Amino acid sequence: MLNNLQTITVYEHVRTITGQMLEAAHIRDWEQMITLESRCTQYVNLLKTEGSVEPLSGDLRKKKVQLIQDIMKNDRAIRDITHPWMNELSTLINTIGTQHKLELSCAANNNF
Repeated sequence: MLNNLQTITVYEHVRTITGQMLEAAHIRDWEQMITLESRCTQYVNLLKTEGSVEPLSGDLRKKKVQLIQDIMKNDRAIRDITHPWMNELSTLINTIGTQHKLELSCAANNNF
């Protein structure tokens, strides 16, 4: 089990990593995003399995709330960047698929 200070430190790591993920998303470095997301997942799993169950005192509680708000802000900004890109990718895949079907259809019609 992590003590309260260790738990806060893990939240700080998550905030730092989500900030780095946001930077990677800005420059569309998807490989870096995947690497950072994996690291972030490890810390989140650590919080889930080993996080402190002790109630936090006033200052630590405020710190945890601020860290979570920062993490959520980074996450929202990442989603704002990645979702349009994912839509573009989906459109591109669908366009290529439609083009391929059209080519197959034309080839089939030429065989008759």
